[in-house]
Amino acid sequence: MTSSHRGGRRLVLAVASVALAVAGCGSITPGSTEATLPPTSVPTATSTPASPAPAPRSATVDDVDRLQTAIDADPSDAEAQRDLGFALLQRVRETADPSLYASADAAFDRARELAPDDSLVLVGIGTLELGKHDFATALATARKAIDMAPRSAVAHAIEVDALVELGRYDDADEAAAAMLALGSDLTTLSRVSYLAELHGQLDVAVTAMRAATKSIGVAPENLAFTHVQLGNLLVYSGDREDAAAEYERALELVPGHAPALAAQGRLAVADGRLDEAIDLFQRAADVVPLPEYVISLADAQAAAGRDDDAARSVELARAEIQLFQATGVMVDLDLALFEADHGNAQRALRFAEAAYEATPNVRAADARAWALHGLGRDGDAKRWSDEALRLGSLDPSFRFHAGAIAAALGDDEAARSNLELALSTDAGFSATHAAEARRLLATLGD
Repeated sequence: MTSSHRGGRRLVLAVASVALAVAGCGSITPGSTEATLPPTSVPTATSTPASPAPAPRSATVDDVDRLQTAIDADPSDAEAQRDLGFALLQRVRETADPSLYASADAAFDRARELAPDDSLVLVGIGTLELGKHDFATALATARKAIDMAPRSAVAHAIEVDALVELGRYDDADEAAAAMLALGSDLTTLSRVSYLAELHGQLDVAVTAMRAATKSIGVAPENLAFTHVQLGNLLVYSGDREDAAAEYERALELVPGHAPALAAQGRLAVADGRLDEAIDLFQRAADVVPLPEYVISLADAQAAAGRDDDAARSVELARAEIQLFQATGVMVDLDLALFEADHGNAQRALRFAEAAYEATPNVRAADARAWALHGLGRDGDAKRWSDEALRLGSLDPSFRFHAGAIAAALGDDEAARSNLELALSTDAGFSATHAAEARRLLATLGD
C-alpha cells in the first residue's frame, strides 16, 4: 500500500464523518467491513442507458411539456431553456433513452447563450457530460461552474464524480470535503457513500446512504434509486431482509422501478431461484433496457440451461451497447467487459486499454485484468487485478476476477480468499460467475 493510498483512506473517513455529523447521524468510528457498494451510486457516471422502452408516465413528462410550451411562447426564456435541459436529463434516468441527450444539449446551449453567468447551466452541461462518460470535459465544466458559484454543492458534486471516474481518488476526497462543507443531502451524501465504498468502508457507506434516503424535495425516481443503493449495501453487509425491504420501498415510490426489480433479481439468483430471477430481470429490461439488466438476464438464462434464450439476450445487449456508441456515449469499458464475457478476448483487451487510457480508474483496471485472463496472460492480469483492488474494494466482480486469475496462477490461498469473498458479499452478482466461482473453489487444494 502506497503512502498516497493511506492518506486517501484517512481523508475519505474524515470526510464521511463530517458529512454524517452534518446530517445528524453522529460521528463514525471506522471498523472492519465485509462488503461494498457497486459503482452505480453515481448513476449518470457509472451506468449506460440503452435503447428507449416504454416507461410509466412520470411528473417529468409534464415538466417537459410545460417547459416546451413556455419556450414556444418565449424562446428567449433562459430559465425555461435551462430547466428543460434538466428535465430531459431526468427523463434519461427514467427511460434510458440516449436520444434525449441531444435535445438536452441543445437546451443547455441555448440557455448558456441567453444567460452566460448562470452557473446552473454549467451544472446541467457537466451532468450531461458525465452521462456521456466524457469525464475530463465534465471536470473542466464543473470547475468553471465552481469558479462562477463557489458555494454550489451540486457543482462540487460533478467535480467529485469526474475525479472518481478519472481515477484521481485523493483529489476526489479533497473535492468531497469542499462539497460537504456546503451542505448535506442526497447529492452530497451519495458521493460520500460511494467514496467510502471504494475504500472498502462499508459501515460509513451504509450510514451515509441511509441518511441520503431521508432527503426531501427529491424526484421520486431519484429517491427510489437511493433506496436501491442502500439495499445493495445491506446485501453486501449480510442484511438481506432489510435489503429486500429497501427494494420494496423503492417500488412503492416508483411502481415498476427497474433498478429495484433488477436488485430483487439478484436476490433470487443468490437463492437459486433462477426462474424468478429471469422474470425479474426481464421486467427490469422491459421498463428500462439497460445492457446491465439484459446481461444479467442472459446470465440467469444460461445458468438455468436456457441457452437459446441466453444467446438472444446477449445479442440484444450487444445491440444496446452499440446504440449508446451511436449516440456519442463513450462505451469502451462496457464493451471490454462484454467482450471478455460474451465475445472476443482480444477485442476486450483493446477496449479495456482504451478505457484505461481515458479513465484510469479501478473499474478500467479490473476490465483490463479480466481481458488479459481471457487471453491466458495471467501474470499480466494479476498486476491489473491488484491495481483494481488497490483501494480496498470488496466488489464481488472484482473479487471473482481476482480469484479466477489467482487460481490460474496456482495461488490457491489467494484464489480461495477472493472467490469466497465474492460469494459471501453477494452470491447474486452474476448467475454464471457465481457458478464458476463455486466450481473453481471445488478444484482448489486444502
